Amino acid sequence: MTRPYIKARPWTWRDRDGNQTPGVALMHGGSVKAHLTPNEARALADRLHDLTDAAGNPEQPLPSTTAEQE
Repeated sequence: MTRPYIKARPWTWRDRDGNQTPGVALMHGGSVKAHLTPNEARALADRLHDLTDAAGNPEQPLPSTTAEQE
C-alpha cells in the first residue's frame, strides 16, 4: 500500500454567495481536502517544521557565505 499524499497549490475558495478567499488548497487526487488562508498556511508550515525537528530531524544549516566567514 502506498502512503497517502497531499499536494499544496494556490487556490481561491469561492462560496455560494460569490465571496472569494485566496489561499492554499491541500489536494488529494483532484479534490480539495482543505483550504487555508495565507496566515493559516504559514501557521501550518511552522507547526510541520516544529514537528519535524521534534522527531529528531533537525534542519541542515545553510552554507556560509564569504562575508560570514570573515
